[in-house]
Amino acid sequence: MSLESREKQVISLVVVAYIETALPVGSRYVAKKSNIDLSPATIRNIMADLTEKGYLTQPYTSAGRVPTDMAFRFYVDNVLKPSLPSEARQREIHDNIAKAGLNVSDVLEQTSKLISSQSSQVGMAVAPEKDYVRWRQIDFVLVRPGLVMSVLVYQGGIVHNTLLSVDTKLTSDDLIKYSNYLNEKFQGQTMFEVKQELLLEMEMAQSEFNALYSKALSLAQAAFTQKEEREVFVEGKLHVLNQLDGKDISSMRDILEFLEKSSELLDLLDKISQSKELTVTFGKEVFGPELGEWGIISSPYQVKGKPLGIIGTIGPIHMDYSKLVPMVDCVAKMLSEILESRF
Repeated sequence: MSLESREKQVISLVVVAYIETALPVGSRYVAKKSNIDLSPATIRNIMADLTEKGYLTQPYTSAGRVPTDMAFRFYVDNVLKPSLPSEARQREIHDNIAKAGLNVSDVLEQTSKLISSQSSQVGMAVAPEKDYVRWRQIDFVLVRPGLVMSVLVYQGGIVHNTLLSVDTKLTSDDLIKYSNYLNEKFQGQTMFEVKQELLLEMEMAQSEFNALYSKALSLAQAAFTQKEEREVFVEGKLHVLNQLDGKDISSMRDILEFLEKSSELLDLLDKISQSKELTVTFGKEVFGPELGEWGIISSPYQVKGKPLGIIGTIGPIHMDYSKLVPMVDCVAKMLSEILESRF
């Protein structure tokens, strides 16, 4: 749907005003703020046309107009020109994330807290899918006869521990031999590659491998088949309570319930993360009508050009994109830089 230049300016002014006030915007306000030499009456007609086109809505008769998600989409895609913070600010964000230490889960939790504090909205971070991280080493610890703890360390510092039932005759020396064999064979490969190769090796194990290697492969396969949920870190849910302006209680209850369901949130973020760059998504585009007043600013973090997970913020559709888009972009870049040095 094509827009005239003056319609584009009116949309931009209404969006900016609504971000600042969260109140319906009138034609007089637009007339004062614009450099279009038009009367409030003419601008009122333009706003009426934009309402018919779906860019604005009128909450009630004789009220000003409120931008729809179409208007916010136009604003973000065509008007917003974000730039990264200063180098000093980037270094401050980098150091804030890095202070979490070496454990990736701690780093992502710290990242979600940082986003929440910087945005005064909900901050979130999703851990990498294990298929995309690379094997560093595996060790087997004999807990007691018949019970072994496998300790799988991925590149980047992610650790996965699993308890396995084994033959009571297995000794600590056997376990050392198994881990040495597996580490020599799989080190540096992605977990997807490891799993694929394991399937092939297991098919040949009966005839082509001696008993030691066959048992090592079986033990590794047992460690990988244990169900492991991806971690989703969500911070700042109470910030939702500060967004009451113009929203009914049911909308806030819906978003809080949604944030409590990590599997649904993860599914949503996985859909958004198909993009390899920063993405702004609005209300009905992803949430459906029941959560149409909320939006997400998200960005993947990556290592060597490969996206590993996603970070971002969830807030009301009228959140300050000029501030939050560059902040989320910067956090993603700093997180990628930190992980790049570890993977």
